[in-house]
Amino acid sequence: MNRRESIKALLATAAGSRFLSHGQRKSSTGLDRYGGWKGKRFRPTGFFRVAKDQRWWLVTPDGHAFLSFGINHLHSDLFRQAHNRSAWQKRLGLENIDDYSQFAPALRKWFLQTCEDYGFNTVGVHNALPIVNRPWPEVPYMQPIQFVDIPHWQTDIPDENFLDVFAPEFESRCEKLASDIAAPLKEDSYLIGYTMTDCPLLTEEDCRERPDVIGGARRPSRIGWPRRLRNLGSNAPGKQAYIRVMRTLYNDRIADFNTTYDTRFQSFNALATAVDWRPYTDLSNANETRDNTAFLQTVVAQYYKSARDAIRRHDPNHMFIGDKLNANTDSLDTVLRTTTRYTDLVLYQMYARYEVQKPGLDRWSKIVDTPFINGDSAFTMITDTMPRPFGPVADTLEQRTVWTEEFFRNAFARPEFVGWHYCGLIDATNQIARKQARQHSGLLDSYGEPYSTLRSTLRRCAEELYAIGTNSA
Repeated sequence: MNRRESIKALLATAAGSRFLSHGQRKSSTGLDRYGGWKGKRFRPTGFFRVAKDQRWWLVTPDGHAFLSFGINHLHSDLFRQAHNRSAWQKRLGLENIDDYSQFAPALRKWFLQTCEDYGFNTVGVHNALPIVNRPWPEVPYMQPIQFVDIPHWQTDIPDENFLDVFAPEFESRCEKLASDIAAPLKEDSYLIGYTMTDCPLLTEEDCRERPDVIGGARRPSRIGWPRRLRNLGSNAPGKQAYIRVMRTLYNDRIADFNTTYDTRFQSFNALATAVDWRPYTDLSNANETRDNTAFLQTVVAQYYKSARDAIRRHDPNHMFIGDKLNANTDSLDTVLRTTTRYTDLVLYQMYARYEVQKPGLDRWSKIVDTPFINGDSAFTMITDTMPRPFGPVADTLEQRTVWTEEFFRNAFARPEFVGWHYCGLIDATNQIARKQARQHSGLLDSYGEPYSTLRSTLRRCAEELYAIGTNSA
């Protein structure tokens, strides 16, 4: 039996027992086994989907309305650092925290109990799924498939990572990843859908040097897709796609193109053969910015179509969610019309108080009629070991709690808003080597002690989730 068949058999064998236990826990709360609200019913399909009835909803496989309150950043290394490993070994009841066969199931048990305690009903995109979902899933989750490796948090991304998405090699890459990852999961009813890259570098604003990225300051710039592909040779499908877009924008008049770029090409065919002809973008040149934006939208459309089609061939049952788009830059405003041609919902990331997110949500919900999930954000607080946490920084725990409740209640009351995935689980402090530049505040400190007022507030909000979502709270 191959890996795909083994996973399918495990899911089928385990389904009865996991559904019974999960259903028993939920039945007394008026929720179905997935956390869906039995007070509003849709046609069941056996898999998660979206539906609109007065407002947008996720719909559970059993056909009940669902709003996604998720948690991120269960990463095993955070629990086995020099400063906290003994505390977690004791908390998890382990003899040896380095024995993975003991550690993984104990951490999973603690994680699932924590989700129950806080009211989380979703495992977000940033979690160790091999720990959470073994021996089988018990909480709805999202499955990442990284077709391109260009996330915003990496300080160094090679130019080559901006793949030629028009090339046959990219189609083959999508096909292989979908076969390896999506095909074994096509019968899993706990899977919400497939995501892709964490805040990919799309626009010039995404790619420029910024002091506020998670990993610290970037190098002076990242090349990005328009600059990468326009500088390839004539045999590259991406360069050919660029030429087609430029011909259309300039009505096939190379002289007008030359005026914009101060070049001397005799024809668009000559432009096609020019390698490394313009490695940088003049951001003061409005026409060049327009050209790059138009071509970027063409690139993103090809990227999304190739990824979605590959997944659909191997798993026709689950939603295609796409990238988690960076709403702290201009990504959504630039590509939203393009990405929503292919996705079932919009997954975005924005670290900001509700009053700052509101104008964007107002604007985007007028551009596209689709559900939105903020897939990674929270409010933070400075401590001795977290001098520079990522996100809006509150002065006190009380203020942090107020901001959290404020966002929860206002966002979920919106008709297009169907999910918030909280960042993150435990404090990621500067005692961790990879967190020395920027830190993340958690719901619990790095030893597992909860921030009590935050816990009680989130628990209360989670209990009122569907009342808030129907404006009856």
